[in-house]
Amino acid sequence: MAEQKQIYMWPAHWDRPVAHGPQGAVSSNSVYATRAGLSILAQGGNAFDAAAAVSLALSVVEPHHSGLGGGCFSLIYSASEKEFHAVDGRGIAPMNAKADLFIKDGVVQDEWKDLGGQSVAVPGLLKTLEVLLGKYGTMRLDQVAAPAIRLAKEGFGVSFTGALTMFDDSVERKMKLSSDMRALYLKPDGSFYRFGEKQKNPKIAELLEKIAAEGTDYFYKGRVAEELVRLINERGGCFALSDLADYQPKFRTPARTKYRDCEVVAFAPPSGGVAVLEMLNILEHTDLKAHGQNTAESIHAIAEAMKLAFADRSIALGDPDFVNVDVARLTSKEFAAERFALAGDDAGEYAAAEDIEAKEYPGNTSHFVVMDRFGNVVSQTQTVRDWFGCGIVAGDYGFVLNNAMSDFSAAVGELTSQGLTYGSANAIEGGKTPLSSMSPCIVMKDNKPFLGIGAAGGPRIITGTLQGIINAVDYGLKPERLVNMPFIHTVTNAQGLEVEYGISEDTIRILEQKGYNIIRNDPDQALSTMLNSVMCIDGEFYAAGTGRVDGCGGALSPDGSVVLEGVSQE
Repeated sequence: MAEQKQIYMWPAHWDRPVAHGPQGAVSSNSVYATRAGLSILAQGGNAFDAAAAVSLALSVVEPHHSGLGGGCFSLIYSASEKEFHAVDGRGIAPMNAKADLFIKDGVVQDEWKDLGGQSVAVPGLLKTLEVLLGKYGTMRLDQVAAPAIRLAKEGFGVSFTGALTMFDDSVERKMKLSSDMRALYLKPDGSFYRFGEKQKNPKIAELLEKIAAEGTDYFYKGRVAEELVRLINERGGCFALSDLADYQPKFRTPARTKYRDCEVVAFAPPSGGVAVLEMLNILEHTDLKAHGQNTAESIHAIAEAMKLAFADRSIALGDPDFVNVDVARLTSKEFAAERFALAGDDAGEYAAAEDIEAKEYPGNTSHFVVMDRFGNVVSQTQTVRDWFGCGIVAGDYGFVLNNAMSDFSAAVGELTSQGLTYGSANAIEGGKTPLSSMSPCIVMKDNKPFLGIGAAGGPRIITGTLQGIINAVDYGLKPERLVNMPFIHTVTNAQGLEVEYGISEDTIRILEQKGYNIIRNDPDQALSTMLNSVMCIDGEFYAAGTGRVDGCGGALSPDGSVVLEGVSQE
């Protein structure tokens, strides 16, 4: 009798329906920005063209996170050159800034750091986009700005985080200080826009139209620059017109290391990328795959690597144009072996600064990734630092200015509003770039782009990006999974180990026995570890944005249709 073949009328399992396609992909913190980037790719543009469109769209729909008044780190891979470039558009201190900028009568003035004109760094975003388009892009500024202009004119649904920020105490203070901010970001009756309600910004639309027609000089010189200098200096700043007119992004040498069978390329100092690489090098001494994902053993190894690298970062990093940063040593395998040897079976403490109490530190940044069918990659993190920056609004132009100067060391050992301490290497100097946690990364496999990744979330950017890379390389997860797994975060043992819901109580009990001070997230809450990533496997691009906030991944299908997360076509 012939053997009967068993037929399954319903499959036992199948691939999850994720956004992917062969012509390129975008992952960002907004469906509007993702659509903007994909529309440029569909028109034949490359990753650099699409990145400019994504960045400008985010500047319109996520003003609480980033915008024209802020800066960015853009890590790119140029397929035609087979080279990486790190474009530092973070923004620099005005030339008149001195080390005591935030100090009065020997005391650091937190209000100046958060809300003062002293807190504003030269905005670098627009100049960075000009570099990307001019050196690597194929389209004009007016073409890539069109989606952002349309969103500003026609309106967009307010994001979850955009609505949530309105309940923050710091945002409330900024609103009280500025009638222009209230007019720009509140309804005519003074109430908040709720999640999903339509908001418009005709003033930024007009500004973007002028910039698209006349170039970025319209922003950095002339009437706009004069207005910005006036507003900043009225609030205690020390800007001159030349600070804006002379500004140019800095090209940095990317940092890199081998991790397992991949090469990881990270943004150079003054970013958090070196810390990510140091953590990876330390973790190479542990078989994470054998330990299993989110077990007590793997979490212990990852947490110790985090604390070791943050301890080094607090004293060893600064703007390499002003201080000697030994990137080669910090990213070497030998140094990682030395640091790994300090870690034992129990929770250790490696912080350089002592007797400092932790503050709560929010994350107010936006990351996106673009990969195109030509092999180019852009991994860019952009920010105005705190929610709505310093709250100084250019009322006639529809955007808010950053408070990135707060990432400098106001004094050695002084705690920043994001819970970090730094030494004298990060002291304020005119023309200097402040340290940042922003850590855009690109992972190569077999000499081809495999993963573009980065995050928002203050110091959780560094730890989140680390875990995203581990999830891809050690555990073989695609973006839809790797950005949404339960995450952990720690800087020092005293500040505690944050553990996201989904990690078992049995695991947590073992970690507590090892000496960890566990900080649990409630089931209806999530760490502000907001990853976005795009992965390329055999010519197919997979994209995903974090479900913790408003993230959205999308790709172009074979016929050029837009495929978004959860939606087969736009």
